[in-house]
Amino acid sequence: MTVKRTLALLIGLAALAALVGQFTLNGTKPELEPWGARLWDLARYFTILTNALVAVAMLQEATGRPPQPDLHLTGVINITMVCLIYQTLLAPPEPFQGLNWWTDFGLHLFVPVATLLWWLAYGPRDQSLRRLPLWLIWPVAYCLYALIRGALTGRYPYFFLDVARFGATQIAINIVGLVLVFAVAGAVIWGMGRLTRRLGR
Repeated sequence: MTVKRTLALLIGLAALAALVGQFTLNGTKPELEPWGARLWDLARYFTILTNALVAVAMLQEATGRPPQPDLHLTGVINITMVCLIYQTLLAPPEPFQGLNWWTDFGLHLFVPVATLLWWLAYGPRDQSLRRLPLWLIWPVAYCLYALIRGALTGRYPYFFLDVARFGATQIAINIVGLVLVFAVAGAVIWGMGRLTRRLGR
């Protein structure tokens, strides 16, 4: 197995391990002891869904059958934003302990950074920036999903999507701002890929 595929395998396994760790931690809550309840709860979070996307893409890469380039870059951009948003807006003031720390580290730091570095080193970089709207489908679809789910259950996964707290107008503004930030991040990551490709010639 090549270095490229080996590293992809390690990143994919790290994402899976972090997801399993979070699944295990959720099982310590009495109301989430059943497996189905845990999965349903975890499926609320952009972090969980995006780490799952990266795990699938990287494990597919490790088998020698790379995912479609736009899907791969979608994963890279969105997992990078998982790290940035968490570290700037959502990280708790006190560090976690034990399995909580390892899971948090994997989901919010190791997998995002390792995925970005892998893509800069090995990922396909011949996509046109005109395909940027395709890379933004994931966060837009997630916001719609989170809002529908929140309206049905009364629970919103992130404070900036909480319609009950801020109202529909403010949430719409939040989502537009969020998508614009993702667009800028996507353009920057695309540009970084182009630069590393030129330097590697």
